[in-house]
Amino acid sequence: MTAQEVSPELQAKWDKESSEPQTPLLRYVPSSLPDRITLVPLSAGAKEIAVTWRTDTTVKSGTVEIIPGNSITFPKDRRERIESTFSVVRYKDYPMHYHKAVLRNLFPGNIYKYRVGNSPQWSAWHTYKHEHFTDTISLLYFGDTQNGIYNHAAKIYKQAIRKFDRAKLAVYIGDLINHANNDYEWTEWHTATDDVNTSMPVIATPGNHEYLKDLNGRKVQLSAYWTSTFPFSYTWDAGPFYLDFGFVRFIVLNSNEKLDEQGRWLDSVLNETTQDWTVLVWHHPVFSGARNRINKGLQENWLPVIEKYRDKIGLVLQGHDHTYARGGLPERNKSRTHPSHPVFTVTVTGNKFYDLETQPWMDVAVPNVSSYQYIEITKDKIVYKAYSETDHLLDEFEIRK
Repeated sequence: MTAQEVSPELQAKWDKESSEPQTPLLRYVPSSLPDRITLVPLSAGAKEIAVTWRTDTTVKSGTVEIIPGNSITFPKDRRERIESTFSVVRYKDYPMHYHKAVLRNLFPGNIYKYRVGNSPQWSAWHTYKHEHFTDTISLLYFGDTQNGIYNHAAKIYKQAIRKFDRAKLAVYIGDLINHANNDYEWTEWHTATDDVNTSMPVIATPGNHEYLKDLNGRKVQLSAYWTSTFPFSYTWDAGPFYLDFGFVRFIVLNSNEKLDEQGRWLDSVLNETTQDWTVLVWHHPVFSGARNRINKGLQENWLPVIEKYRDKIGLVLQGHDHTYARGGLPERNKSRTHPSHPVFTVTVTGNKFYDLETQPWMDVAVPNVSSYQYIEITKDKIVYKAYSETDHLLDEFEIRK
């Protein structure tokens, strides 16, 4: 559905879903000052990284200034400038520009500082270390935010990066916001996650709440906020892609649509995968964590592929069901501390919860809890830790080859 096809009734529905600002501390209307800065990997090992950010429409050109550090300083004479392109995203009251610049030729092990904008309207300087991704791959994994984005979840994102500042990737599992076209909710999410998104590459998959829906509640298009923030190198419009970080392949699918096509694509990708570990990422869970929720399309189209290549898959990271649970296939080793792989996980970061229903696939299940997860992957093992909003260790396990 194009912008020209939107009826007044449908536009009124989307406008109604755009809630009024709740927190006066947040600047949500765009200005000439850059905001919503996000690092997005475009190729294996993050050899190419897109930097995306937002301004108002008075800013028609943008730049990333980046300076590689030596052992003790960031010499200004090594400064490089990369020009950006932009796309237009329109909210009900105003348009805005989303800028994108691509960083290339970054050296593994080097630390950089960068800022975005144009003189005199620059962002603050941010620091990014470009990793080798050869020995250990460490990441933060976050479930749905959706509700309580700024007032509840912001502290969890900050706790995660303070506790695990050695993490080098972030994985978001979708439903970042509640309403796909709500500019204020996107402001809350970007403000809550700023410390994470400006310091490490972000892998993300859309949830059902990133889709605009018609008057009958059917999903009609993925939000322009999503596609402008996360310009991944999608295989096709439905949104599957994969990225290799050394010995780990991350395969990201869109569980909202084209499940049969993506199932065949997943089979072809796993067939040729030679990495030591594969991590699968999508929004809706293959095995539900909540009462009266089942995703038959995934069980029919994706589960047989997972079973076929189970020896290659370490983790299946999911969200949607607003509870915490993890487990595996029926014939698994059911150890709480050393389970066999693949391990399936469901988690939530926001403050909306569903009734947990204990099911045979689960080895650990915790109701009514917001959490974040820290994961370390080496060639012979995966170490996984889940923490509550009080930094209580909810769950911990280790997978070995």
